[in-house]
Amino acid sequence: MKTININGKEVPVIESTKVVETFKNKKTGEIYKNKEDWVSKNIPASDIRKDVVVHAPGLDLFPKTK
Repeated sequence: MKTININGKEVPVIESTKVVETFKNKKTGEIYKNKEDWVSKNIPASDIRKDVVVHAPGLDLFPKTK
């Protein structure tokens, strides 16, 4: 596991995150693969809904303390 040093402490770096972007036309409901797809069709940005989902590993909210 990769770590970085912050204030003299080794902190693990989360590298297994995944970001999924979805572009959908608000009026027609059409889903586009990427930004270039709807830009090439001359659709105004105001008609596009962008959803972003970040998948990250769970965090231990109650770790054991000394």
